[in-house]
Amino acid sequence: MDEWLRVEEVLNVLEEGILIIDDQYTFRHVSSKAKEILGITLKCNDRYHPKGKMQKGDIVIIADNALGCDDGDLTPRDLNRHFNIPQCEIAKQDAVIAISVYQNDSIAPIYKFWKSNVGLRYSLQERFLDYDIEVVIDEADKLMRIVVNGEVYQMEYLYCIGHMVVIDGKEGDVKFFQAPGYSYRNESIKPLLDGAEFSEKQGNQLSCDLIGNTIESAAGYSELYGVINHAINYRETIKGEIIEIMGRPLLCSTALLEDGTALRGVVVKIESLSELQDVLKLRNEVINTIVTSEEYIRSKIRRREAKMLGGIAGYSAYINNVKSLGYRASTVDSTVLITGESGTGKTLLAKRIHQASRKSGVFIHVNCGAIPDNLFESELFGYVKGSFTGASNRGKVGYFEMAQHGTLFLDEIGELPKHIQPKLLHVLQEKQYYRIGAQKPTETNARIIAATSINLEKAVAEQRFRRDLYYRINVFPINIPPLRRRKKDLYVLINNIIKGLSGKMDCADKTLSGEAFEKLIGYDWPGNVRELENVLERAMIISETNIIYPEHVNISEEHVNVILKDILAATEKNAIVETLDACNGNKKITMRKLGISKSAFYEKLKKYGIVDIE
Repeated sequence: MDEWLRVEEVLNVLEEGILIIDDQYTFRHVSSKAKEILGITLKCNDRYHPKGKMQKGDIVIIADNALGCDDGDLTPRDLNRHFNIPQCEIAKQDAVIAISVYQNDSIAPIYKFWKSNVGLRYSLQERFLDYDIEVVIDEADKLMRIVVNGEVYQMEYLYCIGHMVVIDGKEGDVKFFQAPGYSYRNESIKPLLDGAEFSEKQGNQLSCDLIGNTIESAAGYSELYGVINHAINYRETIKGEIIEIMGRPLLCSTALLEDGTALRGVVVKIESLSELQDVLKLRNEVINTIVTSEEYIRSKIRRREAKMLGGIAGYSAYINNVKSLGYRASTVDSTVLITGESGTGKTLLAKRIHQASRKSGVFIHVNCGAIPDNLFESELFGYVKGSFTGASNRGKVGYFEMAQHGTLFLDEIGELPKHIQPKLLHVLQEKQYYRIGAQKPTETNARIIAATSINLEKAVAEQRFRRDLYYRINVFPINIPPLRRRKKDLYVLINNIIKGLSGKMDCADKTLSGEAFEKLIGYDWPGNVRELENVLERAMIISETNIIYPEHVNISEEHVNVILKDILAATEKNAIVETLDACNGNKKITMRKLGISKSAFYEKLKKYGIVDIE
């Protein structure tokens, strides 16, 4: 017995979760870390509520980033039945924020909803029945926050989550708040709305023990049962495979527990994928695991791939938003304006939109900054034979004619000469143009995609670009964020670039050392993806082995780690703006809430260029 207790003490200090299951499929040990990962042990930050049920008249606050996913299969009908929210407006997969009185039709609910994949941040701030309530769904940082009279109830998530706080309609206190492991405790939104009882949260933890129970009797453990069953019957183990337990994707490995030739059970190691993402900075080999986990979750839970452009690397919320907008652009013939810094991949996005649109014509790429002013008109529209001295006897086909039934991509449209701008405007308005020397117009059905790395609004203000032309090309704008704002995509981009370069150079795949990888992660990437490609190509050329070390990575120290300063500044600015807005522009109240002096407050207003908020 003492020996077993010592083993338990060792297992409880490990950073990985450990489960021991005997040959009768019974849980014999669940380590402290495993309980935390599975949501069996729940840290409540010293908050407390007794067990109970929702009652008529309770105030319910819901935040759900994908209706029907990881919320107990909540439906628009449930929202209508319990909160009187019209079900005809909301659909499955929509993001929903709602504040209402449970089963009370006399008090109108307050709610907002957004169609899937249309944004990165959803929020609602209201005073409801004498409660100050703020709800935020942050898809970029994967945070969901419900604030009731200043008390914050926050949940982190990977892909889908249903968050809820319930205020007792009679006592006025919070009687329930959502916490990790809610699926295990049958505390998803729908079961609770349908009358299920929620568990007590007491002190700093709530514990539901698995010891002595069989896997078959534990709801949500079917995939683990399959792994254990295979190990016991075939004595085969797994390493680093993703399985789902209680709706959570976990990295799982197994080992056999043997006594001589007799099999006594199976040891299972589980790791949280959300924690693994931090380890990626030091362990390059986990890249493929994270990619697999992302693909696995999207296909199993969100199933949104059909509405995103393919062929664009990255799975961050920022790039998913770009892929979603790109897909929508491919379904219509509207003019698209792609903006973004140099090297972000504007040409690639334009090509993917053209390919997804399945047009019968070709994709014509025109760099507006590379054509001499005096040749621009003939290159763009072509000319008929003999139209001017030196003209070809056969005439010339222009880019618009080449792109008939296809796509004309006007790259760096901000460099378009002033004398060509009204002629391009005419083509966009009338869908026809004149070849130089022609008496009759030529019809065109070419789809226009434009791109620029300059601020066109500033160019309009400086009269370098026509205002009416800007409005014509800015029908469907898509902005590609710089690489420094979507560092999560670096893992996938680096992997893809190295594989592509290996094929181009006809050499074996090379691997980044942990230090080299960390150096790339800490860099600001002012040249974006193009600079990343160049840095990796040079590193692969000069590295003499299959390992790329930090000395092979040639980047300027000037841009290393400045991203942290940028993030802190942006966070501070947002905090000031949001607090000012919440205080209706009252600076005195804002200073008190932020806890800063008058001089410091006005200094920051000047620093960040914050104007009065009315």
